[in-house]
Amino acid sequence: MILSFHPRVKGDVNLRLTPKGLFSEKEAGLIASARTIVVTQSIKALQYEFCQRHCLDIFPDYTYRFGFEGKYGNIHLFRKFNTPHPETVCYESVEDFKLRHFKNKESIMPLPFVLKGDRGGGGWAVFLIRTRHDLVEWLDILGDERLHPTRRFIVQEFIPHGGRDLRVVVIGRIMKAYWRCQHKPGEFRNNVGRGAVIDYNLDPELKEKGIKCVEDFCSKTNINLAAFDVLFDRSRPKPQPLLSEINFLFGRRGLGGSPAFYELLNQAVRLHRPRSPALPL
Repeated sequence: MILSFHPRVKGDVNLRLTPKGLFSEKEAGLIASARTIVVTQSIKALQYEFCQRHCLDIFPDYTYRFGFEGKYGNIHLFRKFNTPHPETVCYESVEDFKLRHFKNKESIMPLPFVLKGDRGGGGWAVFLIRTRHDLVEWLDILGDERLHPTRRFIVQEFIPHGGRDLRVVVIGRIMKAYWRCQHKPGEFRNNVGRGAVIDYNLDPELKEKGIKCVEDFCSKTNINLAAFDVLFDRSRPKPQPLLSEINFLFGRRGLGGSPAFYELLNQAVRLHRPRSPALPL
């Protein structure tokens, strides 16, 4: 029996997740008897953990989502699986950064580097740091808990990407990849919301490298519904893919919009075959 909690995916039984995150006795019984459970991208951690305890096969597989969300968590996941990514330092808070670098005089990553808040999409709380003045200014923004309540952030080396990065979207066994190209002067972020345009045909060799890197990572983690941002250092003669971040909630414009996404999602569910769940190392 396939139990679907997704309103756009038809199962043998369809239910809705409640905002409170609790399951009734009847729902718990259906979860325990299901062969496969299909959940939404907005599922809460406690709901997913309950399903995972009572059913061996859940789509999508979020074993390595909860606990590794956000840019801070992504880096720890990349390190766990020895996945190539830009050089990165993680900080628990602005106070942690200031203690280490301003008070204890630890060296800071060479300029320029990128300061990234833990959460937020569309390039929010992502700043290119060229000078100490830039650093102090943007640290004040990250230190404002009204704007940045999670407090955690990362400092990452700036990859000279030439104004474009590769977005690789994984939907079950399906992979869709496209370039996000930024032509706006002075804008280093390649988000579509920041003016980047989508190109499906650029650099086919690098595109294949990026897809292969994501495939390797997903084969280790069982991640099967996410969008990966892949960077290439254009200053090198043979740039290699670097995973920048994982987006478990992502825009659909590059896929053709929501209707196309839901069509791909249903196709992925039809093609899905139960497999051994990923187990944390």
